[in-house]
Amino acid sequence: MIEYQLLDAKNKILGRFCSQVAKRALLGERIVVINSKDSIISGNKSNIHNKYLTKLNISTATNPKRGPFWPRRPDNFMRNVIKKMLPRKKLRGKEALRRVHVYISDIPERFKDRYQKLIPGDVPNADISRLSYYNKYITLENLCSRIGWNKIIEA
Repeated sequence: MIEYQLLDAKNKILGRFCSQVAKRALLGERIVVINSKDSIISGNKSNIHNKYLTKLNISTATNPKRGPFWPRRPDNFMRNVIKKMLPRKKLRGKEALRRVHVYISDIPERFKDRYQKLIPGDVPNADISRLSYYNKYITLENLCSRIGWNKIIEA
C-alpha cells in the first residue's frame, strides 16, 4: 500500500508552501495537496493582478498560437509553481513532479480509492501568521478568476 502525505494549502503562502512541497517530492515523498484555491499570495492586489495579466499577453510575433501558455485553474497554477521549483530537464525533477497531486478543494470521489493510506502532514513556516497585520494578500482563487478561470469545479 502506497503512503501519501496529505497537505492542506489553506491559508498558506504560495511560494513558501510550494518550495517545501518541491523539496519533499525530490526526497521521494508522495504528496497530495488539497484546497489549492485557498492558498494566498502576499503583496498588493493590483500589482499581483497586473503581473499575471501581462504574462498572459506575451506571445511570439510570428505565430502567437505557439504560446507560452499559462494555467488559469488554481490546481494547475500551483502545480506549475511547483514544477518551476524542480530541476526541469533532469529525470529526477520529472519523477518528483509525478509524485505530487494537486486538487482545487478536496479529493474528488473518483480518485478517493487511489489514496488508501493518507498521512496528514503540515508545512512549517508557510502559514499566514508569517505575514504581519498590515500586509496585503489575495487568494489564489481570486487571482485565477481574474485571469480567466470559470470556477467550474468538477466533482
